[in-house]
Amino acid sequence: MGRIKFAGGVLCVLAVGVLGYAFYLQVILGPRYAERARSQHEEHIELLPKRGKIYDRNGIAVVTDEKAASIYVLPQYVEDIPAAVHILSRYKLGTPTRLERYLRTRKRFFWLRRKFDYEKACALKAELEEASLANAINIQEEAKRIYPWDEVTGSMVGFVGTEHTGLAGIEYALDSLLAGEPGFAIYQKDALGRDHPSPAYPIQEAKNGCDITLTIDLDIQAIAYEELKAACERFAAKRGYCVVMDPQTGEILALVDHPDFAPTHYSRYARETWKVGAVADEFEPGSVYKPVVAAICIEDSLALRNEWIPTGSGIVVQGRKITDLHGRVGYTFDDVFVKSSNIGVAKLALRCGVRRFYEVSRLLGVGVPTGIKLPGEASGKIDRPRQMSELRLTNNAFGQGLSLTTLQLAAIYATFASGGVYNAPHIVKRIESDGRVIFKAKTKELRRVFSEQTAADVCEILQKVVDEGTGKAARIEDIQVCGKTGTAQKPVAGVGYSSSVSVVSFVGFLPRDDARILIVVVIDEPGLGRFAGEIAAPAFQHIMERILRLPVYRDIRMPPEEETEKLAQIQEREE
Repeated sequence: MGRIKFAGGVLCVLAVGVLGYAFYLQVILGPRYAERARSQHEEHIELLPKRGKIYDRNGIAVVTDEKAASIYVLPQYVEDIPAAVHILSRYKLGTPTRLERYLRTRKRFFWLRRKFDYEKACALKAELEEASLANAINIQEEAKRIYPWDEVTGSMVGFVGTEHTGLAGIEYALDSLLAGEPGFAIYQKDALGRDHPSPAYPIQEAKNGCDITLTIDLDIQAIAYEELKAACERFAAKRGYCVVMDPQTGEILALVDHPDFAPTHYSRYARETWKVGAVADEFEPGSVYKPVVAAICIEDSLALRNEWIPTGSGIVVQGRKITDLHGRVGYTFDDVFVKSSNIGVAKLALRCGVRRFYEVSRLLGVGVPTGIKLPGEASGKIDRPRQMSELRLTNNAFGQGLSLTTLQLAAIYATFASGGVYNAPHIVKRIESDGRVIFKAKTKELRRVFSEQTAADVCEILQKVVDEGTGKAARIEDIQVCGKTGTAQKPVAGVGYSSSVSVVSFVGFLPRDDARILIVVVIDEPGLGRFAGEIAAPAFQHIMERILRLPVYRDIRMPPEEETEKLAQIQEREE
């Protein structure tokens, strides 16, 4: 009897153990095994979206895509290694020695080549299927980003990495819009591991990225790049920047750095070239900042246009003497800026006062990012009033001790050209999703800085700079050009301002009364030449002359009625 009870107890224990184990398998581990079984019969495939294209204002492609293919290998499933090596090496996917080493030593998935030529990939796939290697060596269709303009648009546009994610420039700044959203599809696997679509499984389509239309004009961008490059090479400069803008709207027509890089081969270039230098690099502007003092004096009635400003041998401010390169007894108010007198500007700046100078500089965007939303945008620097001594004020007045970017400098002069209104610079004109416009840029008038009369007076002075002063090399026949030169010594740590290393610049716009084109040229550390009038002003003139030949701007030089009359005269002669 005892044995029967013992046997029964053992059986009960075993039964409980079996039931417990069954519970463990079915309930605890059940979902895991179900997932494993599902993975053997189902394939979850990510559906990649098409990345959005980027166009210039005229609909010309700045960035687009073409079909490509990436090749990946599952080495554990490669049964015929010699055959695989032979096929892959013929497509120049590696040397036979390297390919064989990869296939014999690697145990898991690896990418053999990304962004491979699509036509060659199709031919390779056919050969792999014929050799029964298609499941071990796979071809995945992808998109390859194409940058047809290379260095002309390099830093502005940026580039994408191997995962098609923006890493620099507009590609990075607008990545969330350009990238789109991936979808997925579930395919059924057969006994040989081949995928087959099935209506029983769900599919979520990918959402393609948005197309971006920029305010950039590629004709102007190319002109600016070519002329900036020529100027940098001619004067052995370290670097150069150029911004072309419509001053009435804030639209950026060209944004150029030199040296730049070709986005297709970005890894061959120094990282320094990847940034958008025209918005990321700060510099002390020098004399191009002097018209801000003129505007404050006119706006606040601190000086008269015909007033005589004595300069003599200089002015001492807090123990430091400020002098001019060419000593004169004095200048009229206008000539202080036309002849670019540091002494005269310093005297007028003291009339403005620290607080007013600071307030106006901030209204003009110094120390504040423009909000263009390109990566790495700098804000510039200017001391706050409580930190700004009278000596610092006078230095700031002729562009020393404060800093700004090329784009900020363009925005300041656009304020003069647009009648005293500060318009926000912008580079995106339109955004479309599936052919539907979801954003359209408008001129954004942020604030009025000066009255229309003050802006008109400053423009008149700037025209004199080009006609009679330091900007003569920027003159264009039969057109009123307004502009200003700037030659700024660069600060050297522990030394002060260098007597041999400088930044030279020229800012100009035309026509004076209804400005349509504004250009800033900045040349950093020219090895040849010394002054902006001989380096930056001619570069401005060359760029502007070529832009004026474009059909859209031809009427600036010759009004439509005159052009019609001239064409009629030519036709009469031909008849």
